[in-house]
Amino acid sequence: MKREPVRPEAQRARARIGTTATRGARLLEALTAVVLLVLGLFGTGCTPTVGSSCELSTDCGTTGQLVCDTSEIGGYCTVVDCLPNECPDNAGCILFNFAIPGCGISRQDPSRISQPFCMATCSSDSDCRAGYICANPTESPWYAWIQDSNWRELVCLPEPVSGFVGLAASSALDTDAAVCQQIGPTFDADFPPIPDASSADGADGNESGPGDAASHGDGD
Repeated sequence: MKREPVRPEAQRARARIGTTATRGARLLEALTAVVLLVLGLFGTGCTPTVGSSCELSTDCGTTGQLVCDTSEIGGYCTVVDCLPNECPDNAGCILFNFAIPGCGISRQDPSRISQPFCMATCSSDSDCRAGYICANPTESPWYAWIQDSNWRELVCLPEPVSGFVGLAASSALDTDAAVCQQIGPTFDADFPPIPDASSADGADGNESGPGDAASHGDGD
C-alpha cells in the first residue's frame, strides 16, 4: 500500500502539539516542586516545640514526646519528668517545687512534691510568648532547680502575678521560717500518758478520806 506524503501543514500542527505537551509537563513539574516546597516550609514553621501553646496534648505533636500542660497560660507543650541534658533542642530540664518558700535550698534533699519539666530556653522576653518572661528559674517566686549542666540558662516562665522577680519577690519571705528548723521544740505537744489502772487503784486504797481522820481522832 502506498503511503501518502504528509503535508507540511500537518507536520507543523503535530510539532505545535508536541511542544505544547512538553511545556505543560514542565509547568506541572515546576508547580509540583513549588507546592512541595511551600508545604515543607509551612510544616516546619508549625511544628510544635517546647513552649508552644496548646489545648490538648495532640496539639504538641503526634509522637507523644510532648504533652500539653494546661495549667499554664494558653497551655505549654513540655516533657514531664525530664532527665538532665535530655530535653529537645532549645529547652532545659527544670525541677519545680524544689524548695519550700522561706526554707533553705538543698540539692541532696529536694521537696517531696518536686517534679521536672522541659521549659523553652531564651535570652530575652521577646523569645517568649505573651504572658511569659525570660527569667532564671532558681529565683523567687519559682525556687526551681536547673537539672542541666548549664546552670545559668534562662527559660520562658509564666509572669508572676505580683510582677516581681528575684529579691523583689522574696523580700516578704522569712528566710528562717520555723517550719524549716531541723531541731524540734524542747516541749512535747502530745497528750500526757494515761496512768495504769492497777496503780490507780492502789493509790486510791492508800489515800485517807475525811472519815478516816475523824475515826482516828476519836480513838485518841
